Amino acid sequence: MVIAHKLTDEQKKILERMQSRTDYIIKAHKEYLDALAEFDRTGVLKIHGKVLYVRKYNNQENEDKRFNLQ
Repeated sequence: MVIAHKLTDEQKKILERMQSRTDYIIKAHKEYLDALAEFDRTGVLKIHGKVLYVRKYNNQENEDKRFNLQ
């Protein structure tokens, strides 16, 4: 069973403004979000071409996981 709600023009404008705000935030911070995704993959946090942090592994088991040597 699906319940459909009719939106008023004011509600539609509010939703459009909310969507534009979230689009702006994602666009403005995309470089940082991409840097975090790269850090998850590689263990290196690099922003604006500068290395800020390199993940260090404590033992061989973690290094094996990093390189997918299972």
